[in-house]
Amino acid sequence: MYKVVGILCILAGCAGFGNLKVRQEKDRIRHLRAFIHIMRRIQNEISYGKHTVPEICLIIADCGENGYASYFKEIHRQMCQGNGTGLKETWKEQMEACLRELPLQAEEKEAIMNLPVFLGLQEENRQAMGLEQSVELLTRKCRQAEEAYDNRAKMIHSVSILAGLLLSILLL
Repeated sequence: MYKVVGILCILAGCAGFGNLKVRQEKDRIRHLRAFIHIMRRIQNEISYGKHTVPEICLIIADCGENGYASYFKEIHRQMCQGNGTGLKETWKEQMEACLRELPLQAEEKEAIMNLPVFLGLQEENRQAMGLEQSVELLTRKCRQAEEAYDNRAKMIHSVSILAGLLLSILLL
């Protein structure tokens, strides 16, 4: 009786771990979409709205459609405060805190962290063109993740259950 309960617990744990990994992949896609949307919004506000970076951060924060509003509000606050910290330092500090727990790949985090390089340019068109490179990278990564999601989910579920079976056999 105890062996059956142990086997069921091992299988449930391994299946749960597989579900966690699948959920992380789904979250990665969701966060990529959100950052693509944010970067497109920044691009549009620069090109058409002619807003400054602190104003754009406040606009994004006021949208409140994502979980990043507090980070953009803090960037706006620090930029308007005028305490000597520039956009690069403020962005780096806030985005490191934001991206720390997100299931994004290193290349994707780097593209987000490097936005101030493009936002520091003088001409709006050059800023928007620089942002477009990052948007294209994130869009490509998101598309790849979406295309591979179903296959990866099936594979992760299968491997986690097989690992549970293997553990059950070994511990019998």
